[in-house]
Amino acid sequence: MILTYNIQLQPDKTTYDYWVSLLTDTAKAYDLCSSLLADNNTPLTIKSVHAKCYNIVREQFPNLPAQSVIRVQKETMSALRSRKGNKHNGDKPTKHNLSITLDKRMYSRLTAESIAICGGTKGKRTAVPFVTYDKEKQMFSMYKPCDPLLFLRSNTLWLSVPFNVPDAVVCNDNSIGVDLGMKRLFVTSEGNAFVDKEYLRNRRKLRYLKRCLQSKGTKSAKRHLKKASRRERNISRDMQNRAVLALIESTDAGVIVMEDLSKIKKNTSKSKDGFKRKRHNNAIAQVPFAEFKTRLTTKAHLFGKEVKTVSPVYTSQTDCRNDKRNGKRIGCRYYCKDGLVLDADWNAAVNIAKKGKHPFPNILPVDGRLRFLNGRVSSITQSSAPLNGSGQAPHFREG
Repeated sequence: MILTYNIQLQPDKTTYDYWVSLLTDTAKAYDLCSSLLADNNTPLTIKSVHAKCYNIVREQFPNLPAQSVIRVQKETMSALRSRKGNKHNGDKPTKHNLSITLDKRMYSRLTAESIAICGGTKGKRTAVPFVTYDKEKQMFSMYKPCDPLLFLRSNTLWLSVPFNVPDAVVCNDNSIGVDLGMKRLFVTSEGNAFVDKEYLRNRRKLRYLKRCLQSKGTKSAKRHLKKASRRERNISRDMQNRAVLALIESTDAGVIVMEDLSKIKKNTSKSKDGFKRKRHNNAIAQVPFAEFKTRLTTKAHLFGKEVKTVSPVYTSQTDCRNDKRNGKRIGCRYYCKDGLVLDADWNAAVNIAKKGKHPFPNILPVDGRLRFLNGRVSSITQSSAPLNGSGQAPHFREG
C-alpha cells in the first residue's frame, strides 16, 4: 500500500525560479505532444510517439531535460489512451497543474529534513530544506519513501512523497458486517451506527445555495458556486474521516465485511413496475459510498484490519434469525413473521456478516437498542442493553 505526504519546500530564489520555469516548460511540452499526436492520429505506441514528438519538443524547449521529455510523452500517451477508451470526443487533453515526477537522475539524498535537487547549475544539486512536522518525521522513520512528485501551488513549491507501507498482519479472524445507508452512514452487526445530523443539515443548506446560484447563471454566481462546491466536498471528507475512525475503533474484529455497492444506482434505478426512481437515485448520488470504502480500506490496513465485500442481494429482506424472506421491511424497521420488530439496517448488517463466512458476534438486532457513534467511540447517545434476547453475553458463531 502507498501513503503520500505533502511537504513544503524552502528553496532559494535561484532554485525556485529554475523549477517554476521547468514546470512551465513541462506543461507546454505536454500540450505540444497532445496536439501533435491527436492532430496526426499517431499510433499510441512508445516507438511511434517518441519518433513523432521527441525531436520537436527538444528543439522548442532546449532547457527541458531528456528524461522530462520522455516522461511527458508517456503521460500524454496515457491520457490519449484513456480518452480513446472512454470514447471522449472533446478537446485534446491539456496540463493545468504544474507538476513533475522526479526520478534518481533529478534528485538525491531524500531525508526527513531536505532533498537534493537541481538548482540551475549544471552538474550540481542543491539541498533544499523542508518545513518539517512530527507526522512527516514519523513517516520517514517508519516507511521507505519512493520517487516524489514536485508541484507548484499558490506560488509555493511542494513535494508529494509516497511511502511504501508493508502489508500488515490481520489481528484476528473475527468479523463484523457493515450496512451502508443514506440517513445512517453505516450500521454494524454489533449494534453501532453513525449519524452526523450537523453534516446532513449543512449539506442541505449548501445544496439549496447551489441550486439558487445555478439558476442565476451570472459570473459572480459561478464564482460563488465553486466555493460552495468546495465547501461541500470538504465537509464530506471530514465526515468520512470521522466515520472511518469511529467504525475502526468501535470493534476489535479483524475483518470488516461490507456490501459491494458499485452498481447500486443502476440496479435500483427502476421500481418493480418499471418506473424510474429519480428522487431515489438523486439521494443515493449524494452519499459517497465508494469514497468511504476507499478511505476505510486504507485506514483499516494501518490498524491490522481487512475489508471484504459481499453481494448486497436480499440482505435487507431476509430475517437474520432463520435466513428466510418471510418478513417485511417498512422504513427503519423489519417486521418478522412472528411479530418481533428488528432494526432494519442492523438486521441487514447481520446478514452481511453471515455472507462474509467469518466468526461474528451473534447479537439479536432488536429495534430501539442501536447505539449511535457521534464521531468518537466514547460518545454514545443510547445505552447498550443485552441484545441477544436472553440477557446473556453475546457469543461468536461461524458465518
